[in-house]
Amino acid sequence: MSPEIHLLDRDVAARIAAGEVIERPASVVREVIDNSIDAGASRISIILEAGGLSEIRITDNGSGIKSDQIELAFHRHATSKIATSNDLRTIQTLGFRGEALPAIAAAAEVEIISCTTGQSVGVSAHFAGGELLDTAKVPTAEGTTLVVRNLFEHLPARKKFLGSASAEGRQITSLVSHYALAYPGIAFSFKNGRREIHTSGDGALRHAFSSVYGADDGENMLQISLQEGGVDVAGLAGPSSMNRANRSGISIFINGRWVQSPRLRFAVAEAYQSQLPRGRFPVVMLKLSIPSEEVDVNVHPAKAEVRLRDEREITSMVFRALQNALDSAPPSPFFLDRSKDMNVNPLLRERLTAEDGKNSVFSQLETKEGLPVQSNRISQRELLPWLRVIGQLATTYILTEGPDALYLLDQHAAHERVRYESLLKSTKSPSSQALFEPVVVNLPAEHLEILDEHKDNFKLLGFDIESFGGNACIVRALPPETGRLDTVTIIHNLFEKLSGEQRLSDPFDRVVASVACHSSVRAGKKLSMSEMERLIEDLHKTDFPRTCPHGRPTLMQIEIEKIERQFLRR
Repeated sequence: MSPEIHLLDRDVAARIAAGEVIERPASVVREVIDNSIDAGASRISIILEAGGLSEIRITDNGSGIKSDQIELAFHRHATSKIATSNDLRTIQTLGFRGEALPAIAAAAEVEIISCTTGQSVGVSAHFAGGELLDTAKVPTAEGTTLVVRNLFEHLPARKKFLGSASAEGRQITSLVSHYALAYPGIAFSFKNGRREIHTSGDGALRHAFSSVYGADDGENMLQISLQEGGVDVAGLAGPSSMNRANRSGISIFINGRWVQSPRLRFAVAEAYQSQLPRGRFPVVMLKLSIPSEEVDVNVHPAKAEVRLRDEREITSMVFRALQNALDSAPPSPFFLDRSKDMNVNPLLRERLTAEDGKNSVFSQLETKEGLPVQSNRISQRELLPWLRVIGQLATTYILTEGPDALYLLDQHAAHERVRYESLLKSTKSPSSQALFEPVVVNLPAEHLEILDEHKDNFKLLGFDIESFGGNACIVRALPPETGRLDTVTIIHNLFEKLSGEQRLSDPFDRVVASVACHSSVRAGKKLSMSEMERLIEDLHKTDFPRTCPHGRPTLMQIEIEKIERQFLRR
């Protein structure tokens, strides 16, 4: 019998719609900030409890909502931003669908207090499950305060996919940081536990950048400026010496809207291609002003994606604008230590300037003997065959011969496994190397939150590091096996790696894996025969030699039989 078609209950439909717009606490913050900006706010305050899981409080001094329109504002598709379908072609505001407030109210308990410009008495209203509970007249300042409590409390299927309070808080910290850079004329105030961000709202992008990332970084940023055919590309670009281990430092705003654009991010990376080591990414804040009729913002429910009518030309403009900015910067230290041939294959750059054996990476990263790593999984040690080193391929893979096959080992993944298990053993009696003088390091706000979250774990690994006020932390000691880089670079690289670590659920494992990854030999590093043999020997001693801590394979095999078939011997 064919199933009957029926209309969904209004409450069910509302919750489905809410899930498309509101995915996590950061979604709430984004939608409300958009509304505050559209309302002409010059001050926006965001306060979180438990990373936004318990409470999000956002206050602005915008134009407010009229008392008799509060209830209407929480109906789906109720908006003041557009009126006809033609308005979609020339959207000037960040919000326009009329879905944010009803979606938030369907997913959480909501209190709103709003007062319009020139008034001293506003209205307070409470919503739960999308339904209005009560309203009242209240004396209040001009603007709007929205309080969101217990997000997804009645949607357990959605709630179980949320991260920890610290993880969700970091998402919001990153979001607010981006908005503070995109709107330097707005004074942002953000508080999440002990972590705070404050910008002056004086309109100077460089000042906003310094408030988010630290004064030193703000002073070093390069100006981006290019205007062509009604399109304006502006912002700040970090010199090549300022780089990260992931793309989190690339922020792109189109007409004030924070967007995810793979093509534009690719253009940013391409502009830096010859100036950064492999696996490093720039810090860039891009603000694009494009005629509204050339941009389609009605693409994604969360408004995170846009379509550009002439994407190729705008991509070209971004590339050229960044190249112009970089041309004005002094040469990167990266090139001072490497080949003068800038077109050399990145995999061979390290080979051209390889250090001699006495300064090799393995002399700096000695493994330690210790008790076996405790695990309730079956050891794979016996599954790794005896391997004879043949050579190195593309300064990235170790070519070896086994009893029945040819084996390729990823040198970074293999060393990461060795370092990971060595670090786990070392926590039983952690060792530290005190610095000659303590070093103060400026970190982005989201990285300071990581420090607060994992300070005990860092201590177990031999780090002596703590918050030092503002955007700074102070480093007094490091594990002896952190490598030969300067302390500032070590700390920045470590926190960048840790901020992108999502594959391991245990917080301690995330820290250990990040330290292991940071201190492991990199792809592109030429190794001597003795170094390769030592690495394989150390890999044999691990409990799980066939995967790195993140689950990537450390080796692959090509059976002799397959090779013989290729040569028509079978």
